[in-house]
Amino acid sequence: MSTTADKICIEVLSLPQDVRAEIAHRLLTSLEAVDFEDGTRETWLETIQRRRQEFANDRTGAVSAEKSMQEAERLIS
Repeated sequence: MSTTADKICIEVLSLPQDVRAEIAHRLLTSLEAVDFEDGTRETWLETIQRRRQEFANDRTGAVSAEKSMQEAERLIS
């Protein structure tokens, strides 16, 4: 991942959960429009739908912003 992407991730992970969920939704939705040539489009769509459902049913195991930031910093260090 690029330095810019790392910075964006750290910044986003510090936002409230509802804002992060909206950003995640927008990013995942943007992938729905991608026309994968190797047949992975259907797999992505299934994964996106499953993750949306898990989030909607509160089965994702939400993590605090502090813990997210610590993990992000650990990953980019």
